Amino acid sequence: MRKSNWIIVAILVVASAFFLWLWYYLNFNLVDNPTDLLFTVIWWAAIIAACVGIHMAEKKRRERIRTAFLAPGMIYNGEAGVVRMDQDSSPTEELQRLLAGLEYGFDLADVPEKSRVRFLQIVRTSKFANGGETWEGEVVKVSRPDSPLAFSNKEELRRILEG
Repeated sequence: MRKSNWIIVAILVVASAFFLWLWYYLNFNLVDNPTDLLFTVIWWAAIIAACVGIHMAEKKRRERIRTAFLAPGMIYNGEAGVVRMDQDSSPTEELQRLLAGLEYGFDLADVPEKSRVRFLQIVRTSKFANGGETWEGEVVKVSRPDSPLAFSNKEELRRILEG
């Protein structure tokens, strides 16, 4: 998770500890009220839901950042921008290098204006770890967007992109 997400979780935990201290300081623990337990359960459920929500939102954001658009001789990614490929390099190797270098920041690269590039494939990476040892996702051919091709490793991706 990003540093900002950990800060939010820390604030929630500190707020919970403060409310617990305040509860005892104001002697609410001496009042026999059946809703006390209900409020506690609701509060902790809200904290857990917030933490799970933050984690899922960060995971989706990273998946969107890893999306790459492939055209002959180039790759476009929202964070890295336009990356020109060498004639001898394979799209899989270039894409692996690009994804390994992502910082997952909040600044996005500008979309090239007045560009007449025709992207042929879109690579949506759902999992990318260890520099590409774990690599899962799908490839969508722009000509057939209704039939994405799933891949679960680098070799399957290579066969899809070069086949």
